[in-house]
Amino acid sequence: MLDTATTASHKRLITWDEKSHPLGHESMDATHEEFVHLANALANSDKTTFMKLFIELQEHTQVHFSAEEVLMTQSGFPAIAEHISEHRRVRGEMAQLAKRVQKGSLNFARAYVQERLPEWFALHLITMDQALVVHLQKQP
Repeated sequence: MLDTATTASHKRLITWDEKSHPLGHESMDATHEEFVHLANALANSDKTTFMKLFIELQEHTQVHFSAEEVLMTQSGFPAIAEHISEHRRVRGEMAQLAKRVQKGSLNFARAYVQERLPEWFALHLITMDQALVVHLQKQP
C-alpha cells in the first residue's frame, strides 16, 4: 500500500474519509483504501510513473473485484449478477486503457483516472459495495 504521506501534499482525486468510507468489512475496507491511494498517486505522476501505476491499478482492481466476487458467491448475495456486471464493465474499460498506456498513449487513461474514477468509486462504494457488506454482516 502507498504511504499516505506520499500524496499528502499533492492533488487528491479521492480523499479517504475514515468516517464515511469504511464499510465495516476489514479486507474490503483495506482494499478500497489502497485503491484510493493508487488513484491519488496516478493523479500526480509523470509519464513513466503513470504507466507503471496504471498497470498496478488495473492489477489491483482485478484482485479487488475477484475477492468481492468470491464473497458474493460464497454468501449467496442476491444482487450478484448486477455487481459482477459492473465489475466486468470497469475491467473492460481498464483493459482498453491499459493497451493504450502500454503504447505510451496516456491522454485517455489520465482523463479516466481524473474524471471518471472518483465519481465511479464514490457511487460504487455507497451502493453496490455497501449492499454487499450489509448482506455479509447478516450471514451467520
